[in-house]
Amino acid sequence: MKFQFSIYFFATLFSSLSTAQIFFSEYAEGSSYNKYLEIYNYSPETINLNEYAFPSCSNGCDVDGEWDYMNYFPDGASIAPGDVYVITHPNASDPESQYYSEEIAIYSDHEFSYLSNGDDVFALIHVDSGLVFDVIGAMGPDPGDGWDVAGVTNATKDHTLVRKSSVSSGNLGDWMSSAGVDVSDSEWIVFDNETWDNLGFHIYENNGSDDILGCMCEDASNYMSSATIDDGSCVIDGGCSDPDALNYSGDVCGVVTFINEDCEYETVDISGCYTDDMACNYFDFNYQITGSNMTINVPLIALEENDIIGAFYVNQDGFLVCGGSGVFEGEQMAIAVWADDPSTNTIDGFDVGDTFIFLVLRNGVVFETTSIMNTQAPFVGTFLINGFGQITNLSIDDPFLQDCVYPPLGYDCDGNSISIEEDNLAGRYVVETIDLLGRNFSGNSIQELKIIIYSDGSVEKKYYLNH
Repeated sequence: MKFQFSIYFFATLFSSLSTAQIFFSEYAEGSSYNKYLEIYNYSPETINLNEYAFPSCSNGCDVDGEWDYMNYFPDGASIAPGDVYVITHPNASDPESQYYSEEIAIYSDHEFSYLSNGDDVFALIHVDSGLVFDVIGAMGPDPGDGWDVAGVTNATKDHTLVRKSSVSSGNLGDWMSSAGVDVSDSEWIVFDNETWDNLGFHIYENNGSDDILGCMCEDASNYMSSATIDDGSCVIDGGCSDPDALNYSGDVCGVVTFINEDCEYETVDISGCYTDDMACNYFDFNYQITGSNMTINVPLIALEENDIIGAFYVNQDGFLVCGGSGVFEGEQMAIAVWADDPSTNTIDGFDVGDTFIFLVLRNGVVFETTSIMNTQAPFVGTFLINGFGQITNLSIDDPFLQDCVYPPLGYDCDGNSISIEEDNLAGRYVVETIDLLGRNFSGNSIQELKIIIYSDGSVEKKYYLNH
C-alpha cells in the first residue's frame, strides 16, 4: 500500500510555521550502498526536524502529485545553526557490514534503507502542511536511470552532487530550475562517483555575515523579528475579508496566501467566506490548534471547488466542534485534525479512538456526509496521534440546514425539555439507540452522537450543535 500525501496546502493547516531555513546541501548515489543525503541549516537557530519529513517516490510516483512514502526523522532529531544532518544507508554505516564505508559512516546521523538508485525523488517538507521546501528529482513518472543536472546526463545516478555555496535557500519543489541545463545556471556541482570530500560540512556564502534570512513581514504568521533579509518564506493564515460573512476576521480568507516583505498579497482567495447568518444553522469550521494531530487524505470524489470539509468531534458540553478543516480547490487534498490537549480542563480536539463526523460547507449550506475510512496499514480509521487516515469513499447527503436543525439532546426546537427515549407522537417508541459504528448505546451520556431508531421505522440523529 503506497502512502498518499498531498503536496498542496491550506490555510487552516498552518499555525506557527517557523522559517524553514534548511535545504539539501549534498547528495550521493554511488556503488553498492554508498548513498547519502546531506541537509544544511542556514538559520541562526537550531531546527527541530520532527516538524519536517523527507518523503519520496520510488521509480517514479505511483499517483501524480502524491508521495509514495512519507519518511520521518527520529524523535529528537535536530540540526544546529550552520551544521549538517546526514542520512546514510545502514550497510554503509555498519562496521559489521561488508559494504561499510568509514568515510561515510563517520558523518552519519540517521540510517535509512531506501535511499535513491538515481531515479527516486526526495523532498524536504513541513509535516503538518505538506509544504515543499526543497526537492531532488521531479515528482511524476520514472525518469529512467536518473535526472540530468548541470548538463550531465543521468547525474543523479553514479555521481555526487554538491549544492553551490551561492544558493541561499531551497527550490520550493522546482527541481528543473534547480538542476539547470549547464554548469552556469545549475544550483549543483556534479562530481564523479565516490567523491566524498565535501561530506560533513557545507560552505555557505552568507556565513560570517551579520545578515539573517527570514520572513520580514510583521503581518505574517512566521514573522522573524531578527531577520535582516527577506527569504520569501512569508505566509499568512487565511481568514475572511468579507465583513458580512460569519467568519469575518479582517484578513483574506481561503488558502494560504504568500506575501512579500512589503506585506503585499500575491494571491487572494475569498472562497472561504460564508454569509448564512441563521444562528441555528451556523457552523464554525475553524478549529483549535493543539500540540499534536493526525493527517487525513481527502478524495476528489463528491467535493466541488471551494467546498470546505471539516472533521467534527463532540466536546465536554455535548457540542459538535470542528477539529480540522480545509478548502477543496479541485485537487487532491489533506487536512490536519487536532488532538485534545490533556493539559487543559476542556475537550479541545479528538481523543484517541474517536470517530470522525465529516460535514461539508457548500455555498453557505452545511451538508451531512457518508464516508468510508481506509483501515489498511499504514492508515487508521479512527483518530490516532501522528497517524494517517484516508477517506476512500465520500458522498454528500442531505443538507444539515432545516427549519430546526437537530436540537440539543433532551430539548425540542423551542427549547422545551423532553424525554430522550420518548416522542410526542402516540404509539411511537424507541426500539434501539446506537452510535456511529452501530454499537448499542448504554446510559444517558451526551458525549456521543446518538442514532435513535423508532418503532415506526423513523430514525433521528441527536447531538448538540456548536453555534
